[in-house]
Amino acid sequence: MPDSDDFKIPREQERLHEILVKVVGHQHSLPDGRAVELEELERNGILARDDMAFLTAHSVTYKPHRISDFHALDMFHMPTDDGGCVFIGPGGPPLTKRSALLAVFAPLVDSFLRLPRPQDELLLHIEFTEHDGMGVAPEMICFTLRSADWRQRLPAIRSVAAEFGFHPFQDEEVQSSWSLSFRIAPNVAHTAAAVVALLSRGCGFTDETEVTYSAGALDEA
Repeated sequence: MPDSDDFKIPREQERLHEILVKVVGHQHSLPDGRAVELEELERNGILARDDMAFLTAHSVTYKPHRISDFHALDMFHMPTDDGGCVFIGPGGPPLTKRSALLAVFAPLVDSFLRLPRPQDELLLHIEFTEHDGMGVAPEMICFTLRSADWRQRLPAIRSVAAEFGFHPFQDEEVQSSWSLSFRIAPNVAHTAAAVVALLSRGCGFTDETEVTYSAGALDEA
């Protein structure tokens, strides 16, 4: 049985979370929950001198967000010693679930990826089950599959992705789920066609399958 220490959150991430709590607590005290610049947080004593020193020492970047933003999980970004990174921010309100038949899903993906929003705010969530799903962004398509039944679809998903010229940069188990991610060229029409092919030939959907999807950019539109 794994040692419980294997699952302990690194102290640096705990410290970053403590700073996040201070920022979000301050935002909740404001009448409009507006985004607050780092300089204002320091000037008003919301963040102490040692908080600011921690952010500097760990090369943390801060991106102001409103409390109501659906895409605020990148409020803080911190590089890690293993070459990775940590994103942390308020979860925001729950996303509105929408549905559409696969037969008409391609133009929905196309129009979503053309929304006049920053690229990092265009993330379409496609839900298979509570623990299995797919994400689509302008330059990435990813799958998170926990259940055994959905993991059996991995070879078919890889095969369809290869037909569209997509090659995985992540293909491994992460925290009890299989993570399969592809970097893609920012070609909206090509991506929309690939998404439908991945759902049909990769995931076994038919034209009559209801696709459940959600996106913060749609809720804020």
